[in-house]
Amino acid sequence: IFLFSILILIVYINQDKIIQAEIDALNKGHKGKITIGDTHLEPFKNFPYISIRIDDTKILESKSNDADEILNVADIDLGFGFWDILTGTYDIQELLVEEGEFNIIIHKDGTTNIQNALATTDEGESEEPMDVHLKNIELRNLDIHKFDETTNIDVETFIYSAQGGFKTQGEVINAHVDTDFELNVIDNGDTTYINKKHFELHTDIEFNENTELLTLQPSSIRMEHGDFDIEGSIDIKNDMTLDLEIKGTKPNFDMLIAFAPSDLIPVLERYRNAGNIYFNAKIDGPSIHGIMPFIDIDFGEREAFLENTGEKKRIEDMGFEGHFTNGTERNLKTMEFALKGMTAKLENGKFLGSILIKNFEEPEVDMRLNADFNLEFLT
Repeated sequence: IFLFSILILIVYINQDKIIQAEIDALNKGHKGKITIGDTHLEPFKNFPYISIRIDDTKILESKSNDADEILNVADIDLGFGFWDILTGTYDIQELLVEEGEFNIIIHKDGTTNIQNALATTDEGESEEPMDVHLKNIELRNLDIHKFDETTNIDVETFIYSAQGGFKTQGEVINAHVDTDFELNVIDNGDTTYINKKHFELHTDIEFNENTELLTLQPSSIRMEHGDFDIEGSIDIKNDMTLDLEIKGTKPNFDMLIAFAPSDLIPVLERYRNAGNIYFNAKIDGPSIHGIMPFIDIDFGEREAFLENTGEKKRIEDMGFEGHFTNGTERNLKTMEFALKGMTAKLENGKFLGSILIKNFEEPEVDMRLNADFNLEFLT
């Protein structure tokens, strides 16, 4: 207890010096700028680590007065090991970031604001930077924006909570990540189809620091109430090239309802439903600098029913096979959507049909319907 008390006293006396020395080294060695508020010693908050909380942390793209903010968060907790502090190494092993914004900007010249901030200066560093060997990281209420100046598309990810555990073996970092977040895609200031979509992700990842290849082991992801399996890789060094497979099966419509517009989901959830639903997607290719990866999706349902319990109306023997792709040129012009083999049995009739939509710039629609039922059924 006496030794622990002495250690706490040492950290308390030197906490400002520990943090400010690191900030000064980073600011001198890089073109970006870091500013912080007060620091607070919290020895028991993340026990067995000894934590220093930093208030009002900001990271700017440059040192100019009008520089854009990359990071602006209310609290950052740095966790240090007992023996590391005792030996004066100050090795960060746990990190908690909460309440704030993280902005990633892809400039028209292909650089990012993070690259510009991390670019080194000619001054060099005044002293060795603090070691970072993270074993745990946690994020809470962090609003992340990735804005592409070329396309004016803003991908917003609001992280309600995220936790990760890390293990390093040479140049390979292995991690387990659990996160709960909301996704929005904003195109030229307007909301898109992807609006307030809620996700949960549980995954094991592997990152090779030499090749900058991020590998996702077979993992589970939930969008709204739809459950999917995902695996593949992201080549960060080569234009964020994606190689992902997403699959799912479900005994009800939850997986398809997950893709519906947010304001329509509560309406669809009122209906009792069941069926054999499947979804298989492939995403392949570069994903930055205004480039869209190749997307190919097969989905459908068999032996399904949909029932409005309030009106006591039911549609049976529902089924279809669907396909979507953005085509060889990976744009609106080569985009294609198809539903074939559409079947449904109503109270006193049946419905057969198919639909094919090509070229989303100037849509070409081929719709074929064969219906034999009383229209009063729909009212």
